[in-house]
Amino acid sequence: MTQTFRLKKGQISFAEDRIVISDDAKKQKSMTLLSTGVTSIWGIVNIGKFEQSGDEFFHSFWIVLVILSLLIFFVTFLRSTNSLILLDNVKSIKVKQRFSNTLLDIKMKNNQLRRVIQIEDAEELKEYIEKYQNDLTGK
Repeated sequence: MTQTFRLKKGQISFAEDRIVISDDAKKQKSMTLLSTGVTSIWGIVNIGKFEQSGDEFFHSFWIVLVILSLLIFFVTFLRSTNSLILLDNVKSIKVKQRFSNTLLDIKMKNNQLRRVIQIEDAEELKEYIEKYQNDLTGK
């Protein structure tokens, strides 16, 4: 039996042995990697400028910004964008609420995380996971 849930831009389907996700995760990952990479390069250039000028406040500001930007870059780089996930490869599935967004985090056995965002009917999805995927909820 296949159960399908709608996303704002796509859908997620749970089959007997797999999860099929159609969303714009690849586009989001690419945009995040591009923007944090550009920010890191720009920050490194500005670190050099403010080091030469002797302005300690902005020098420290750009160092912190570069560190945060690189951290986001590497965390994003480690995320998965797979559209087909076999249930044999899934370690845990969790539905989370952050601010006004509902997230579905699928952690795989290779420690990659597949995050699905903008779920339309989060309560129905949460009930489905608790009922049929209870062995993967990580409790």
